[in-house]
Amino acid sequence: MPKETFYRLPDEKRERIMAAAEREFLENSFEAASINRIIKEAAIPRGSFYQYFEDKKDIFLYIVDTHKNEAFDFVENFIKDCNGDIFAFMRMAMDCIISAGFSEKMNGMKRMFSQPWVFDMIVSERMKGKLEEAKTPKGIMFKYIDKNSLNVESDDEILSLINIFASISLGLFFKIFIMGKNGIECDSEKVRETVYGEIDTLEKKYKKH
Repeated sequence: MPKETFYRLPDEKRERIMAAAEREFLENSFEAASINRIIKEAAIPRGSFYQYFEDKKDIFLYIVDTHKNEAFDFVENFIKDCNGDIFAFMRMAMDCIISAGFSEKMNGMKRMFSQPWVFDMIVSERMKGKLEEAKTPKGIMFKYIDKNSLNVESDDEILSLINIFASISLGLFFKIFIMGKNGIECDSEKVRETVYGEIDTLEKKYKKH
């Protein structure tokens, strides 16, 4: 994670550095990404970079962590916008994943994660202490969904529903990711039809009628 000196920088300079770094990682694989290009675009001396971050991996993991936090905010805002309707939230979330999956930014992510070992790096010893935080979106959903609208008898059943949704979401993300990475054409409308069908099945089972 960044050194204390990074957090003391003016907002504009911090944002400029992060924008340059994210662009570099989106346009190149992790291995090919260059600190020299980052500092050139951010207009900072090379020595300053090492006052803010240990190395390329350090700033890369900080970007990953930042997007993780944005995802947490996304879950909370969307479930609130849906007034606690978990199935409306599921469809909205799936639409976002599908739209993002076919965007240019996702193409950049495919380049970023083009080497399998990059995934291993993200969940290395340095990140293991944060794995528990990855469960936070499930906690947010559990907190804000309208439990009275569900045909369940216990919190465990609600958690099972949330876990099923999480599995569908991850499956969808990696399907789009892997197919795109391997150059396989993917019809977004067919993908949407499939996941909506899965959500419809869950709704029939879990929603009170």
